[in-house]
Amino acid sequence: MKVSLFRNKGVGKAIAITAALVATVTTFSFAPSQAATPIKVGVLTDMTGAFGIVGKSNLATAQFTINEINKKGGVLGHQLQLVLADGGSDPAIAAQAASKLVNQSHVSVVVGGVASFTRVAVRDIIATRGKTLYIWPASYEGNECHKNVWNTGSAPNQQVDPTVKYLLAQGKKTFFLTGSDYLYPRNILARVRQDVLAGGGSIVGEEYVPLDMTDPSNLVSKVLASKADAVFEVVVLPGTAPFIKGIVDGGYTGTIAGTLFDEGINPLIGKEADGLIGVQDYYGPVTDPFSKAEVAKFNAQFPKAAGLFASTFNSPAWYRSLYLWKAAVEKAGSFDTDKVNAAMDSIGLKQSIGGPVNFVPGTKHVNLTMYLGKSNADGSETILKNLGQLPPYECANKN
Repeated sequence: MKVSLFRNKGVGKAIAITAALVATVTTFSFAPSQAATPIKVGVLTDMTGAFGIVGKSNLATAQFTINEINKKGGVLGHQLQLVLADGGSDPAIAAQAASKLVNQSHVSVVVGGVASFTRVAVRDIIATRGKTLYIWPASYEGNECHKNVWNTGSAPNQQVDPTVKYLLAQGKKTFFLTGSDYLYPRNILARVRQDVLAGGGSIVGEEYVPLDMTDPSNLVSKVLASKADAVFEVVVLPGTAPFIKGIVDGGYTGTIAGTLFDEGINPLIGKEADGLIGVQDYYGPVTDPFSKAEVAKFNAQFPKAAGLFASTFNSPAWYRSLYLWKAAVEKAGSFDTDKVNAAMDSIGLKQSIGGPVNFVPGTKHVNLTMYLGKSNADGSETILKNLGQLPPYECANKN
């Protein structure tokens, strides 16, 4: 699938970012220790295709984090070597890339995937047949409980539930639900429907659009005609910006909420981002000293990627994924998949970007500090409330 996310100026910027990041991988790779073989870390993300901008952020975050770990001595005396694989925003391409990471590069762990359809396409190749640890670093629709797979993004109860609760408390009673037509939006909106109905609200419309939708005029008309108090949308790139601009410019006066709003996406939307509501595991105004210092270092070391460290691009989850894996390996005293799996079940970090994090035993998911945010016309975010650490409701008593 070939989809343009930007006008000509944006395309040039995206190409420049890609070139800079690839160059950075070479520049910041550390020479392996003579005393120990380097450990290969598979980075699977979408450098090309519809989600290319997310891939740029993922690569920069992975390189930043691996550089930090290597500067501190690596893991069990081994330096880490990043091995990049481009999923191409396409499940078939991602499956081939995953196979190469496991069967040719022989990586010790794979971190990655942008869209849920990628996770579904690669998890068996990596985790089951490949018997390699796979970390899924993205907020998603839930219920990923497969052996050798660990989830470091937010689950629906951590992101969707508090968003709907806020909207209902604001007096929103009628909801229009819409998203791109694939696994993630459909399952997220099923959770939204459940929460709305349980809270006494009603659903006045529900529509799904093709993944590569760029002309939202028909959808915009349906939303405006519904006169819904709130729109909960999970329309992904490249359709996000034209859809939101369309309903705002069309005169919609209700509240627009979703799971994909923050400083990473807002600039693509423009001034029409003003007032968008969502919940994320990190926003720019997060004030804890550790988060501020780490993100400042990221921006300084990767100036071409400044502004791309964002929750909608899964940056905090990528960062914590690599450090959680490092902690599990060190607890296990081994890179053996079974031993690291056993250690992962109870590992945690006292400090991470966005707040402390730990796996909840038996769930394969993490406790996360979550924040209710409101987008502003200039692309920034205002944190309406620190929701504190929220536990995941996933995978209990499952293998």
